[in-house]
Amino acid sequence: MAQVKIIAPQTREAEHLRVAAYCRVSSDSKDQLHSYAAQIRNYTEEIAQHDGWELVDVYADEGLTGTRMDQRDDFNRMMRDCRKGKIDRILVKSVSRFARNTRDCLSALRELSAMGVSVRFEKENIDTKTLTTELMVSVSGSLAQQESISISANQKMSYQRRMERGAAAGRTAASCI
Repeated sequence: MAQVKIIAPQTREAEHLRVAAYCRVSSDSKDQLHSYAAQIRNYTEEIAQHDGWELVDVYADEGLTGTRMDQRDDFNRMMRDCRKGKIDRILVKSVSRFARNTRDCLSALRELSAMGVSVRFEKENIDTKTLTTELMVSVSGSLAQQESISISANQKMSYQRRMERGAAAGRTAASCI
């Protein structure tokens, strides 16, 4: 008769990851600030719910464009912390929150990858930990950059038309009361 060997189940400890979140809103309007607070709350809760995940920090830039990395203090602080080996994984709402400039986006992602830091983009369902090509990030980054250019062009056109009609191009004192 055949012998049955009982194999005890192996318990695997949860992988310990030092996780950070990056949040950014491009204006200080009421709805943008609500989104900003919701992003911070969401990522703080999500990281706390994962066994083996340790919250490093929530890095957040408020009221800043995503087209220029040099003006985003918390993004740059997050990159410095990655260089110091403090972060293993970064959670971001979308590629457009991370960067709206394709070159800067890919440059930052390449640097993070070289340091062993993965980035998960929630909206696009892109995780650089499992991504074998930059194609998806390149496409999303290009779309985010183009969207920013389009918004800017639309605003300029709107201001120009208002000036041609003799209307105020910006907010007036009466509209702020």
